Amino acid sequence: MQVLTAGENVRKLTPAISSDDPGERWDVFMAGHPDGYLMQSRAWARVKADTGWTPLFLRLEDDGRIRAAALILRRKIRGTTLSLLYIPQGPVLEWKDPALVEIFAAALRQVAGDQRAFLIQADPAIPADRTEVHDALTRMGFQREQKHGLFRVSQPIHVMRIPMDRYDGPQGLLHALPHKTRYNISLAERRGVIVTPRTDREAFRIFHRLLWEAGQKKGFPVRGDRFHEAIWRHCIQTGLGEYLFATHQGHMLAAIQVIRFGRTAWYMYGALTGEEHNLMATYLLQWTGLSRSWEAGCRCYDMRGVHSATPRPEDPEYGVYEFKRKFNAELVSFVGEYDLVIKPWAYDFWRWLEYRVQQPARWAFRLYQNLGSKR
Repeated sequence: MQVLTAGENVRKLTPAISSDDPGERWDVFMAGHPDGYLMQSRAWARVKADTGWTPLFLRLEDDGRIRAAALILRRKIRGTTLSLLYIPQGPVLEWKDPALVEIFAAALRQVAGDQRAFLIQADPAIPADRTEVHDALTRMGFQREQKHGLFRVSQPIHVMRIPMDRYDGPQGLLHALPHKTRYNISLAERRGVIVTPRTDREAFRIFHRLLWEAGQKKGFPVRGDRFHEAIWRHCIQTGLGEYLFATHQGHMLAAIQVIRFGRTAWYMYGALTGEEHNLMATYLLQWTGLSRSWEAGCRCYDMRGVHSATPRPEDPEYGVYEFKRKFNAELVSFVGEYDLVIKPWAYDFWRWLEYRVQQPARWAFRLYQNLGSKR
């Protein structure tokens, strides 16, 4: 890739794009950057490579130092010569630097041309009040789009985060939690609930079975074992996380998966067996997850997505928000999903297809869940 410069700016940044593993310095940059994110890590690239995507690593370097980077996932559109490019929870760069933004935009378009992409999707994990990010994305040629459910590839826009460093760690947080939350954590301990961390293959199998059964009972989609095995292999087995299982007198009650990268830990997935709700196992599980994450060096515990930026008690998923709020998790809305259209004619057809597919896809999923629950 050619060297690009921004006008009279004397600094030269060298773009580099490769499907090869860029090495540890990539993760050092991502983990150390305030806007770095798990979904921009090498581990996540390997997860997606195992599930049908081709990872591409784009970076801008200045004297061998990474200044901006994006893990780009490529998916070939079957039956065509075109491809879709997706930057999960990225890119990561200094958004207030107009010269760097300009160079990065040119590099992205060059990658799109090389990969015959008709579209680049991006959803930076950056709070929506960062107006400089919206402005920079617009200058780069991106346009803000609303998600369309089953056919989109983005991560949650609204998440719940616990800033553990604000409380100087778990003990400070514990004192600040609502009385009922503290009581439920203590109740689970007093009644003999045991939380066990595990990282072995059998733990992955047990966890995925629990998740699958919970999904069929409650009607929410669950990714297949190929995806979850990839997370186990490339995140859990490499020391980035673990499963936590809550048991009582030998009976499985609940389990969660926690992944850590840089200063943030993510509660990725969780499942209940439906047994003995009065034991409050989920409270002790989350408390253990955030406590162990603090010990591992994390300062933020991300409890992941909620449905709306303005949850209401009448909403079907309000209980999810309410549970996370009981741990002093704060709602953070990201800037959202942006599309950089490379080939307008193909993009227009893609959007039309999105619209046409939605209702049949929802109907098929409901049928699948109903049939699955009867097996």
